[in-house]
Amino acid sequence: MEQQLSRSKALWCVVLISVLLSFPWIDRAFYTRGEPREALVAQAMVDTGQWLLPPSYNGDVPAKPPFSHWLSAIVSLPFGDVSEATSRLPSAIAFVLFTAMFQLFLAARVSLATALLSSLLLLCSPEWFRAASTCRVDTILSMSFAGALLALFVWEERGRRGAPLVAIFLLTCAVLTKGPVGIVLPFIIFSVYCVTKYGWSRKALAKLALDELLISIPVITVVSLWYIAAYLQWGEEFIVKVRYENVERFTSNMHDEPHKHSVPYLFGALMVGFLPWSLAWALACVRGWNRTLLSVSGLRDRWSKASELVRFSLIAVLSIILFFCIPSSKRGIYLLPAYPFIAFLAASSVQAWLPKSERLLRWIYVTMSVLTALILLGIAFILLVPFSSDTIRFTGSLQETLAPFKIGIIICSVGALLWILRGVKSVAGGTAISRLAASIITIVVVAYLLLVDPGEYQISPKAWLSSTQFLEAVRPTQRERFYSFGSEAYSASFYLRKPFYMADKSLPAGSVVFIEAKNLGKFKQEIGVPFTELSRYSSGLEDPLKKDLVVVETGTLK
Repeated sequence: MEQQLSRSKALWCVVLISVLLSFPWIDRAFYTRGEPREALVAQAMVDTGQWLLPPSYNGDVPAKPPFSHWLSAIVSLPFGDVSEATSRLPSAIAFVLFTAMFQLFLAARVSLATALLSSLLLLCSPEWFRAASTCRVDTILSMSFAGALLALFVWEERGRRGAPLVAIFLLTCAVLTKGPVGIVLPFIIFSVYCVTKYGWSRKALAKLALDELLISIPVITVVSLWYIAAYLQWGEEFIVKVRYENVERFTSNMHDEPHKHSVPYLFGALMVGFLPWSLAWALACVRGWNRTLLSVSGLRDRWSKASELVRFSLIAVLSIILFFCIPSSKRGIYLLPAYPFIAFLAASSVQAWLPKSERLLRWIYVTMSVLTALILLGIAFILLVPFSSDTIRFTGSLQETLAPFKIGIIICSVGALLWILRGVKSVAGGTAISRLAASIITIVVVAYLLLVDPGEYQISPKAWLSSTQFLEAVRPTQRERFYSFGSEAYSASFYLRKPFYMADKSLPAGSVVFIEAKNLGKFKQEIGVPFTELSRYSSGLEDPLKKDLVVVETGTLK
């Protein structure tokens, strides 16, 4: 009975943290390029009623299914409009649901201490909790992808009897979110795991192929409905776009090479995205593996002694990393599906030396407490002392972000979390795990205060975040469509609720065009039409950070 009560408290602890790291922050204004791009699709669905193939920016052919956009549009319907909060709400809900699923999954297979520590490490990883309050397809993909892997592992535990309905549903969601990668990569991971478990016998491989085929049939059947509808509307142009976004991207043959980075960048992004736990994990691995890392027989011995869940997690992490090392297009957010398994492996490594590290834990707790106190003093200093020039936007945004009610929520929540951990202490490994958990809770407070990306305090040209005054100066302009030059004005299109197109030499007279100030000369040279400036938004920052945004009307210069 006490064990069950502690498991319930641990679950509530994890769910509460996940709620606090997501829902209070979903109403922030868009300040990145990617979020309004996705929100525009949901907005078009609600405004036009075209749910299968809504109109897109510049009238481009859709390359990916719109499952995440459907979710944003559906939750927006009761409010009659798509807002920043409703567009991000599906990500926050998926974040909380997956967190609960992950905690329950681990609590049924490992000690409560390891399960709780794994969940806390995952929740307090910057890249993971940042995704919870953003409108991005990668969030829905990652939660569906990782959830499907957990469901496939459970199905394998049960001898692959019956239909894995949860896995089928989540794989369908993953494919409907970002295309074939949502089923190809999970099947690669599951296949490698089964081969390491059962060997290369013909019978085992045939059973594996048949089982994966039976799973694929319902997934492909559902997803094909959207692909067929898209093909019927766009024809061969759609096939070319799908091939370009999937095959050409994976083989690094894209002519524009978006997000081109090296392999070291991907590993660096993973280390940063999992800070500070990536450093602690490295220390734990060195302490526990220093005598075996250089020995093949030692590694083989470690593998033979590892549990099935550890093996599955290692295969998942390595497969995801190696898969995204292949294309030249690399982003740290692509590795999000690996984070739950990294968190579990990290917690398992830490647990190995945790009982012998009371002094280290005390040092961690004291250090994080001091760090939290310093950050709180710094925040108070910024809020109380007036600034000017380049920092005026920072202080203004910070004062708005740290609203009193949010600080009150933080204080009350930390108290509740520590009370929950007090009840978990006796079952979750005693003093050591409790101190480490308390340290993590302390870091959550710090994460709250630093959750908003520093980029929000500045104007990013590619994001096209504009002030209310800037947009209001353009809103009365009666035009069927607006244009942008040099980069897409996704945020402006979202807030103005107007379709935008990329400006070219066929630009008609009287067109309203959004341009970065630094590109005005290029606009004159390439487009070659006279224009009059309608509105300008100044970032207020000195060069070289000056990022003014300008709106012009063509063909009106006398």
